[in-house]
Amino acid sequence: MTNKLLTIVFVLCVIVTQLHGQVNPVRVVDHSTGNAVPFAHLKVTKLNSKYTKYYVTDTSGIARFSIDQPVEITVSYVGYKKYIDTLHPGNQALIRLIPEIVSFEELVVTAQYSPVSADKSLYKVKVINNMQIQKKAAYDLAGLLRTQMNIRLSQDGAIGTGMSMQGLSGENVKILINGVPVIGRLNGVIDLSQINLQQAQQVELIEGPMSVIYGSNALAGVINIISRENTSEKFNLTVNSYVESVGVYNFDAITGFRKGKHSFVLTGGRNFFDGYSSTSSGRVMQWKPKRQVNADLDYGLYLDKINIKAHLSHFDELLQSKGELIPPYFEKAFDNHFQTQRTTGKLSFATKGTNNFSSDNSFSLYGRTRTLWYNNLSLLEKTHIEDDITRFKALLSRGIYTFKYDPYDIGLQTGYDLNVEWADGERIGNETKNITDAALFLSVQYQPVSYLSLQPGIRAAYNSRYKSPVVYAFHVKVGPFKDFLIRTSYSSGFRSPSLKELYMNFVDVNHNIIGNANLRAETSDNVQLALSKKITGHKYMADAEFNLFANNINNIITLAEMPDKSYTYVNVDIYKTRGYNLKFHLFMKTGLDASIGYGMIGNSGNTVTTDNQYVWSPEVTTEVSYSIPWNKLSLSAFYKYTGEVPKFLVDAEGDVTTSNIKDYHTLDASLSKKFFNEHFSLTVGGKNLFDVTNITTGVSQDGVHEGSSSSIPIAWGRTAFIKLSYDLRGNKANK
Repeated sequence: MTNKLLTIVFVLCVIVTQLHGQVNPVRVVDHSTGNAVPFAHLKVTKLNSKYTKYYVTDTSGIARFSIDQPVEITVSYVGYKKYIDTLHPGNQALIRLIPEIVSFEELVVTAQYSPVSADKSLYKVKVINNMQIQKKAAYDLAGLLRTQMNIRLSQDGAIGTGMSMQGLSGENVKILINGVPVIGRLNGVIDLSQINLQQAQQVELIEGPMSVIYGSNALAGVINIISRENTSEKFNLTVNSYVESVGVYNFDAITGFRKGKHSFVLTGGRNFFDGYSSTSSGRVMQWKPKRQVNADLDYGLYLDKINIKAHLSHFDELLQSKGELIPPYFEKAFDNHFQTQRTTGKLSFATKGTNNFSSDNSFSLYGRTRTLWYNNLSLLEKTHIEDDITRFKALLSRGIYTFKYDPYDIGLQTGYDLNVEWADGERIGNETKNITDAALFLSVQYQPVSYLSLQPGIRAAYNSRYKSPVVYAFHVKVGPFKDFLIRTSYSSGFRSPSLKELYMNFVDVNHNIIGNANLRAETSDNVQLALSKKITGHKYMADAEFNLFANNINNIITLAEMPDKSYTYVNVDIYKTRGYNLKFHLFMKTGLDASIGYGMIGNSGNTVTTDNQYVWSPEVTTEVSYSIPWNKLSLSAFYKYTGEVPKFLVDAEGDVTTSNIKDYHTLDASLSKKFFNEHFSLTVGGKNLFDVTNITTGVSQDGVHEGSSSSIPIAWGRTAFIKLSYDLRGNKANK
């Protein structure tokens, strides 16, 4: 019935053409099935002329335009071979596109002159797209990064999930949401479980120092979460519900509409976790119960020469740390409640055109309140004992001017970066401390020949507490040449100690860390090499990668044990990380999408060894997905092996105590199915199928963390989950 209707529409277009003589309807269909190809791109160029216009087919695969002389028509769409032909006035065309296997290179924006496909970027950008997020059923950044190469997660019952990248701690990783840094580091890390992905279109990762572009806290790399925008639909609605057998109950919704040049998106969600412990049957839980609520409002104004966007977000988390029952009657206990609130307002604008200026301006508030309660369980009464509040504020203003001179294939990007951070509260000594970082940066991109791109960059900065060195970088991209690509770079980096490391006294039942106002700033050098090769056939596409990196960090900041059993931050002269990884990816027209990777990360320096030898740790990652398009069914599995990791503690005299964190395996699997014209989707599966909970370390953790444990938490055991989503946009949203 549908094909008959489309045929009638096409015949009517032919009749209209004969009547008017100049309107040329073009219908684009799949060569194999005859189905319409909506949103295909048409380039129409007059013969012997530079006059060119562009069109897009509608949902019936039809595009209409008028011509008065012969034109060359080029039709392209992802997944099909490009079609080129000549079209004469008054003629109609039925174009059959031939399917082919292609590399789906997502557009990336992090650190780019303009949005480009990932294979054209001078930086090696890892993109985790929305489809991969859905297959993993990841609702926060911690769940998404758990099986990524070169990234390792750490857990803390009170401060959440931290990470390391290329062997460097999360203090050296800059986490951004649409280019705005996330504030609120505790014990050196941003809690990844507090960063929701319900609005994420994709996540972009760049490994290695990005200090020239992003300044401090970017020695190890950058993670940028890109939110989806409502740029085409008049109205859309997405509702998600997620349940996991460990006691996770999540619900969120996104709605947006566009009217003319105005766009609105409203997001809200509530996540709940009931708590989990693999070793205790009492009130004290290793994984603390928590409740999260978030809300986001986005507004966009799209004008002819400029786009203006405003964003407001609020996040609230309540984490409950229940205490042991007090003898002799075991009916009373002291409980700690930790409430975290993070609010960010952002205003940005960007001019259009080859030469353009963009600016991001934001103000962020972060507060964490610890409330101590005396809980009488026999009377069901709670008595408020005390509050402990820590607050952080951050101001960001960032502007970038991009200039391109096409005749000489030269691009230039220059800009300013202003960051001001304040902290106050009891843990800061009831004082207000601040630190300011202002910088100018410049990079030049030159392409002397089609297969060679060069990009030097430099950043000069002022820091209110430390003398900032001039940092620089040089990136080279060779290729693609016969589908072979080489990227190499040298970068220097700088990181000033954070206000938390300088002044914050983080002392509670779980931690005993004292700030150190005498810390020196860190500097670094990084070298990277990335090789990739693509092989494309009629029914498959494959690519192989080899990546190599080396980091040297001077004055690296680490925790050291003091004579009174407290811990403080100290500088260590030199710390080095080295690593390599190999990855092979295969995509087949039959629906198979598989990748396997192997890597090694080595550490050396005063905090690791005294003889400059490297201690190595291996890892293996595997992702397999099989899709059945006609049945809208997808099966996926995600595996990672994390090898034995060295663990080191430095005492006040500089002596090193070593141990090892044992190796472990993790495996997640899911099955996804879409129903009712893709408006509904159901995902079911299991996580941590090898039931990994705690890993032995061989060294006690007295002082800095709770208790005297010889194990660290990894995950909360084997679980099953189910996710149900409703998307009002249906098929149109997925094109």
